[in-house]
Amino acid sequence: MSTPLQQVRELRGKTGAAAVVGLGAAAIWITLLAIVGAIALGGDRGNNNRVTAGGRPRTGPGAAAPVPGETVPGDTTPEGQPVGGAGGTASIAGGAEGGGSVSGDQGGTTPSPSGGDTTGVTDSEIKIGIHAPITFSGVPLNLAEDPIKGIHTYTDYINANGGINGRKIALDIQDDRYDQDGARHSAQLLINDDQNFMVSGTLGIDQIAIVATEAANRGVPYTAAGGVEAAPIPGMYQVAASYTTHAQKLAQFMASDPKLKDSQFVKPLVEEFKAALAPYGFQVVATVYNQKPVDNPPYDSYIATLKQAGTQVLVPLTDPLTTQQIVQRCAGGLGCNWTYSFSNFAHDSDTALALFTPTWATQQVRGLSSGCYYMAPEVDGDNCGQMKVAREQWIAANGESDWEENGSGGASGYQIVSFIKGGLLGAGADLTRERFRDALAAYDGYSDLISGPITFAGSANTMHGAEKMVVLEAQTNNKYKMISPGFVDGF
Repeated sequence: MSTPLQQVRELRGKTGAAAVVGLGAAAIWITLLAIVGAIALGGDRGNNNRVTAGGRPRTGPGAAAPVPGETVPGDTTPEGQPVGGAGGTASIAGGAEGGGSVSGDQGGTTPSPSGGDTTGVTDSEIKIGIHAPITFSGVPLNLAEDPIKGIHTYTDYINANGGINGRKIALDIQDDRYDQDGARHSAQLLINDDQNFMVSGTLGIDQIAIVATEAANRGVPYTAAGGVEAAPIPGMYQVAASYTTHAQKLAQFMASDPKLKDSQFVKPLVEEFKAALAPYGFQVVATVYNQKPVDNPPYDSYIATLKQAGTQVLVPLTDPLTTQQIVQRCAGGLGCNWTYSFSNFAHDSDTALALFTPTWATQQVRGLSSGCYYMAPEVDGDNCGQMKVAREQWIAANGESDWEENGSGGASGYQIVSFIKGGLLGAGADLTRERFRDALAAYDGYSDLISGPITFAGSANTMHGAEKMVVLEAQTNNKYKMISPGFVDGF
């Protein structure tokens, strides 16, 4: 059997989340849980190059240096594993109300009449940093290829149409290598060396937590998707739906879906999921903490544990490479008598689905995504957010066939870029980091997104984002079919 990396490189498709990467982004150190319990519910309901917005490499410091604040104090990933080393307290230099300072050369910035922090802002440009898994611990991998293409596509559209209050966005994209050392290197480059105005994450909660904490330490605004609301990541603004929301919605869906509700159940993974499942009578019977694929985990041992527990529905809150290994080994003769369900976690894309063949297709596995499926006819209606706009802008730039090939992951770029755009516009022409944070904090039903609306106004919980979901069903052509009429609020 070939390795996960070899099999991904053999794919002709791409990856990403149709809603937001990480947008539904997946954590890599994950808990696999299996749940067994009777359901007594009725009713059927249905690297490290810097890249400008035009993709042109530019030079800059490349040597990694130790990054302070690389751990999230007292914080854990959704699966209960520490993000980094021991704790300490993250000090935030310059919050939404006051102007903290950022060390390093701040030359080339535009002074603010209000006296705020204008690092990364000139009369003509706004420097924005992005980190993504362009490689997998240095090995070329296409996990972020389409989301990054989407970020470029939608940024280019904004720049071609006047920019933000006359300023063009300049992108600085760094490879976080989908590991913690790569994340520390990216934080050094994006935050300490390049002095970007703000930074955004894409895929991988471990990497997001490390870069976000350094951003908070240095007073740099930070946006990303995913994370557990009970263990907030310092200073992070949620660009999509949190893992907590996904777990809660998936528990509701699993209890109501006609294909699942009469069976005995699995056991998904995080405490939020356990709590959400409890009212439906589910019982946690097994827990497996899986290692990163690069560490050559004992996949057969994971499967044996899940089989011994009597798992009937497996819900992988893991990276898709780990899920692929479970699926393929089961299909190869290990006799796994279970089906699957999911809620985003980078499993709602075409490439992820291709990794899970033939099992997911033949079982017509159903799950949730926080954005409408990019090829669904319902995208032309009024219940799919701005997916239609994302499609039109993509086709205008890249052509319709490119949308059909790459739109599944590429559309997540619209979510990331538009979320940031809203804050930049809300901050006004006197753009400062303080005004930008204030604009994000004031989001009240902000809806220029391919997800459902996002509200932060009136709440200090900036980890809670979009809430609406769509229901997808795996098909035999390595595509999903959206079987809900766009977004649904409950099940």
